[in-house]
Amino acid sequence: MAPKILVILLLVAASPAALAAFDVIQMLADKPRYATFSKLLQQTKVAGEANQLRAATLLVVPDKLVKSLTSLPDDKLGPAVANHVLLSYFDPIKLDEMKTRTAILPTLLSNTDKKLGVLNYSRADDGQMYFGAPGASCVAKLVKVVAARPYSVSIMEVSEPILPAGFMTSTVAAPRRRGKGGKGTIKPSAAGLEDSKMVVRKPGEGVSGKVSSKDTGSKSAAPRPAPY
Repeated sequence: MAPKILVILLLVAASPAALAAFDVIQMLADKPRYATFSKLLQQTKVAGEANQLRAATLLVVPDKLVKSLTSLPDDKLGPAVANHVLLSYFDPIKLDEMKTRTAILPTLLSNTDKKLGVLNYSRADDGQMYFGAPGASCVAKLVKVVAARPYSVSIMEVSEPILPAGFMTSTVAAPRRRGKGGKGTIKPSAAGLEDSKMVVRKPGEGVSGKVSSKDTGSKSAAPRPAPY
């Protein structure tokens, strides 16, 4: 009987479903640069929810830039962190291959708040990619890929926390930008919504790498997207 049980366990462990499972905290374990963000994922229980998704994209912020998140009150911290988890797999290549240069991408927060639970995505003329929360400027730049299991889960660094306008307080001011404008609040098309695949645990693990120079090189403003 024991050998049969062992065979069954081995088959289950080798199944696509089992191999697809991922753990975002484990994927960040050897990356001290994101230690504070990792703690926030655990503290708010967002990590556990993200691990139950069929596919996901986690947008992380390095410790030196995470203050505007850690300064939030408890009732806003959870939703803010959840809004850094996209409900589908994205990497620079997949984002670049979108038919439109702007899109609305659903996040984990959409499970409880359809209005705030999205991110605006925009791609500039130079290829630089930006994210923004509802009602806020689309200025969080995609910096690099931190870890990824293609088509299952990716973790990418962004230049700053992505917070809805209503989450900003007098002590957590919205970041300023110098130079020419053009990266203001956007109204992207709904492209990208069809890529969203919701809950049911499974996915994979990390191959780290950086976004190409095409994606990170310039600081030119993001394009103003066409209306809905």
